Amino acid sequence: MRRVITGIDDAGKSIVISDTEVPGVRPPVLGGATLIDLFGEDAIPTVPNDGSHDESRRYFPAAPEGYRFTVFSYPPQGAMTVPDDLDAAIAESARLAPGLEDAVASPDGWHYTATVDLEYVIEGEFTLYLDEGASTTLHKGDSIVHCGEKHSWVNTGNTQATMLLVFIGARQDEARFGPYKIEH
Repeated sequence: MRRVITGIDDAGKSIVISDTEVPGVRPPVLGGATLIDLFGEDAIPTVPNDGSHDESRRYFPAAPEGYRFTVFSYPPQGAMTVPDDLDAAIAESARLAPGLEDAVASPDGWHYTATVDLEYVIEGEFTLYLDEGASTTLHKGDSIVHCGEKHSWVNTGNTQATMLLVFIGARQDEARFGPYKIEH
C-alpha cells in the first residue's frame, strides 16, 4: 500500500517527507490475515512536525498517549490456517508485528487491548463476536468503535475482507472483565 507522509522542513515549508510502498506482514497467529502498519507514535504529537516515526514500534500503542493507523485484511473463514505449533507461531508473529502477541496469543482469536479502536470496513464482511455468543456482522461501508471490550473476528463471507483501523491508546481496567478476563 502506498503511504505518503508530509511535514515541515527546517525553513517552515510544507513538504512531502516520504512516498513509499508499505509491505504487509502475515503473522501466523492470525491464520492468514495481513497487517499493513502505516503510522503511529507512543506520545502526543506536536504539529507541525517533520513526519518521522519509529518503524520498529509495537503493533498496539504502548501508552495512553499512543495511536496507530493500520489496515487489516482477513481471508474467508474457510481459508484460515491454524498453526501446527502455536508457540512458534506466536514467536514469529512477535517478530513480524511486535506486541501483537500481547493481545492475540490464542488460536481462537479472542483479545482485548488498552485502546479505543475506530474501524471502517473497506471491503467484504466481518462478524464480530462478543461474550456469551453475542455477534454482529459488519459489511462494506460499516464502522465500529471498540471501547476496550473482549472480542474476536471471523470473515464469514466468501471473499477477502479489509478494514481500516485507528487504535487510540487508553488506560485499561482489567478488573471490569470479572470472570471474562483473558489470562495472558
